[in-house]
Amino acid sequence: LHVRSRRQRQMCIRDSAGATEAYVDTPTTTAHIHRVETGDRTVADPEATVLPGLTVVSRRQWGADEALMTWAPEWAPPVCVTVHHTAVPTGREPQYRHNWPAAVRSVYRFHASSDDGGRGWGDIGYHLVIDPEGVVYQGRSTGVAGHAVFRPGSAAGQVVTAGHVYRANTGNIGVCLIGDFQTGEPTAAALDSLTTVLTALCSALGLDPEGRVRYVNAASSIDLTQPTVTGHRDWEKAAGTTECPGDNLWRRLPELRRRVAAAV
Repeated sequence: LHVRSRRQRQMCIRDSAGATEAYVDTPTTTAHIHRVETGDRTVADPEATVLPGLTVVSRRQWGADEALMTWAPEWAPPVCVTVHHTAVPTGREPQYRHNWPAAVRSVYRFHASSDDGGRGWGDIGYHLVIDPEGVVYQGRSTGVAGHAVFRPGSAAGQVVTAGHVYRANTGNIGVCLIGDFQTGEPTAAALDSLTTVLTALCSALGLDPEGRVRYVNAASSIDLTQPTVTGHRDWEKAAGTTECPGDNLWRRLPELRRRVAAAV
C-alpha cells in the first residue's frame, strides 16, 4: 500500500502488491475500498475517516486484534500535535518490508498488552502511524469503526486521548513514523504524508503550525507553552528526556512547519 498527498489535501491510497482497488471521487473526498493483506486473511473494508478529505487505513484493514483493546475512549478538545518515531521497529527489519501492517500490529501489541514486557495500556499509543512507503494507518481506537482520531459527530472538537507523551496526552494528537531516525533517515514518501496529515489537522482545527500554544493538564499539573507542532523530545519538562523522534526527523520539523503553514 502507498499513500501520497493529493490536491485538496486528500490522501490517495493504492495497492502496490497487486490487490484490487475501487474508488469513487466526489468534489470533497475520495472513498476507497481496498483488498488489504493482513497476514493469514484478506479484508475488504472502507478505510477510516479522520476529517472530510482525509481517510486512512482502518484498524480492521491493518488487522488489529480488538481483543487487546481494553482502554475505553476518553475525550478532550484538541490543542496540539506531537511527532514521533517508533525506534523499534527500525523500518529495516526484513519481515516488515512490503508488509508494513505487520509492523503496525507489533507496535499495537507492545503498547496494548503486558505480555512479553509490553506496556499494557490497552491500546496503541499513537493516533496515526505512517510507514516508510507513506501509508497512513489509524492508531488509537475511537470506539466506532470507520472513525479515527476524533469523536464521531464532534466536528473535530473532541480528540480521543492516546498515550504518546507522559503526563501530556489529553488534547495532544500523536503522529508516529515507523523507523529509527536517530540512526536512519525518514523517506520522502513518509515526510510527504506527514506534511499532508499535519496540513489537514492544522487547517481543520484552526491551529497555526508555526505558532505556540498553552498546554494545560490539570490532572498531571502541567502548564507549558509549546510549539503547536512539536517533537516528542520537546516535552522534556513534562515527560523527561527522550531521543524521539530522532535527530534526523526532529531537525526537519522547522521546514515541515513552514510547508504546512504555506498550505493551510
